[in-house]
Amino acid sequence: MPRSQIYDGKPTPPPANILFVCTGNTCRSPLAEVIARSMFDREPVTFSSAGTHAVPGTTATQHARTVARERSLDLSGHRARPLEQSEPLDLVLGMEEYHVDTIRRTCPNLQITRFRCLDEHSTVADPYGCDLDAYRTAADHIENALTMLLADLHEIIADTRERP
Repeated sequence: MPRSQIYDGKPTPPPANILFVCTGNTCRSPLAEVIARSMFDREPVTFSSAGTHAVPGTTATQHARTVARERSLDLSGHRARPLEQSEPLDLVLGMEEYHVDTIRRTCPNLQITRFRCLDEHSTVADPYGCDLDAYRTAADHIENALTMLLADLHEIIADTRERP
């Protein structure tokens, strides 16, 4: 049995909670959620997504579902949801600065350890209403940004593991 799987008598700490945020929670943030799950499937982390102006229950767009399927990912069960002020979060990643600003302004009671843009150097362009290639470009941008964020994610996971 690998050393990491030996029971040491201590309770298992909860996984890190990471939330992706876009506007409607039908394109970028759901794609980020499923891409992150596939990239970090062995990490003690929970990924979710929400929208600053989400209409609860709305499905991911057809193009978002297609791009996910092209990557062997599944968005068929996704339903949009707005931010919930009760959920404790270790990291919130906005697709653009507007999302981070909106969270700061409208959700002062949200329990967030850290929040920032997914890509601190550029906005993940909103493909809503655009062609399939715009969705592919957004998914590629998200995947590249997540790769660049790898060290930060490991630090957040480590911080979570050290919680009492």
